[in-house]
Formats: sequence, structure tokens, C-alpha cells
Amino acid sequence: MKVIKKINNNVAVCLDNNEHELIAFGKGIGFPAMPYELLDLSLITRTYYGVDPNYFGLVQEIDESIFEVCAVIIDYARNCIESNLNPNVVFTLADHINFAIERIRKGIEIKLPLYYELSHLYEKEVAVGKFALKEIRRRLHVYLAETEAYSIALHLINAEEQPVNTVLDYDSDKVIDKVTKIIEACYDMPIRRDSFNYSRFVSHMQYLFKRKESNSSITSENSRLFQSMKEEYPMSYACALDIQKYFEDTLSWHPSDEEVLYLMLHINRLCAREDCNQ
Repeated sequence: MKVIKKINNNVAVCLDNNEHELIAFGKGIGFPAMPYELLDLSLITRTYYGVDPNYFGLVQEIDESIFEVCAVIIDYARNCIESNLNPNVVFTLADHINFAIERIRKGIEIKLPLYYELSHLYEKEVAVGKFALKEIRRRLHVYLAETEAYSIALHLINAEEQPVNTVLDYDSDKVIDKVTKIIEACYDMPIRRDSFNYSRFVSHMQYLFKRKESNSSITSENSRLFQSMKEEYPMSYACALDIQKYFEDTLSWHPSDEEVLYLMLHINRLCAREDCNQ
């Protein structure tokens, strides 16, 4: 195996014997000068093919222990779920769980309703979500709320490759592009669509759409948080309201206050990482 690009000391871009690119995790494989031939393949602990380069930056931000537990979760999911999963799923799930851990440490809890419906419509995905919580507790010693199992289930549903005959009544790519333009107008700054921060934002928007399609809008007990966020981040709030109005006009969908809060969190996160000052 040829190691061609360092991501960090323990993660690198490699080429296999057939010249196919992959991401490899392995202790110290990023230390030597690139490129080089890795002869001791026992150093490799995980390999991932077909990963979008925009997600490489997540490796710099998220602890490797979270990637490892996500790899275990996805291995389990692939044995339970019949649909193929997007090759980026370990990286996007790591980001999702990392953000969930950040929220719980800040005292932010976002709940999903319709647990009964999700349990019956997506029984296997919910089972994986419950397995995930146990693994997170066992491996990371982090106790996420039981309802997070349903959020993880929806994340997996979003990562499932859809049949070619799946038809929505709107073009999600065009909707996301319009949402991006709204954010750019609000902040008077361009957003790099080739950045992993933007890929992350797109993933969360698709997650929001998936909830819309399943009629499972988020609910929360964060009314105080919502009020404080409105006061602390007025630009994010104004931008989220513009997006809410766009959804109403285009999709006949009125996002709740909780969903506006969700938008604010991710708008603020995206723009903060794009060096946008409020």
C-alpha cells in the first residue's frame, strides 16, 4: 500500500494495489515523508473507500475515539440494514455524534417526537441507534439521552442510498443552493462550496429535510436557549427567519421555533468556521 498524503499522524490518504484511493487509519502512518510504501499492513486498523475529500478536515477536529466507535456502529448497521450506506457515513456520523456530545456538555437538548412512528417505520435503524448509545457509553463514557437513538436512526436513514425511482416534490439540491445564497446575502460573504464545513452544513440540511419528509419535526424544551440565541446571535436569527420564509413560500412548510433554533445553530457554526463575524 502506498501512503500518498498525510491527514494527521494516524490518518492518511493511500493507494491500494489496484491504484484505488482510500483513507487509512493506523498508528503513526502519517509520520514518514510522503509518498512512501507501507510494508507493514498490520499497522492499518481501518480503511474507507469513496470518501469525499471535503470530509478529511473532520479528522483534524474530532477525536479518533469517536471515529472508532462510529466505525463499530456502521459495521453493525451494515449487518442490520438492507440498503447501501453512503461511503461518507462514518465521517458524517462522527460529526453528528461529536456535535451531540458538544450540545449535551453545553446543556442543549433537542428532542424528536413521533418515537412510536419511527420505531415502526424504521425499526432496524432505531435498533442501530440504541446499539450506538450503548457503544458510546461503553467506549466514550458519555451518556447521551435515550432520544438520541432516534436522531442517530434518522442520520442513518439520510445516509441510505435511495432507489432510483424515489421522487420528491422538490429538488433538495436547488433548495440547499437557495438556502446557501440566503446565508451569503445575510452575511454579505461568499461561502466556499468545496469546503468540508459546507459539506457538513449540507448534510445537516438533508437531515432536516428527512425529518420533514417523515413528518417528524424536532421539539425541544429549549425555549430559554432559543431566546438567548436570538439575543446573542441576531444575524443568525434574522437569517434563519429568511430561510423559514423561503420554506413557507416554496415548500409550503412552516418550520417550528425549534427547527429555527436548529437552523441558527448550524448557520452560526458554518459562518463561524468561514471566518464570518457577527
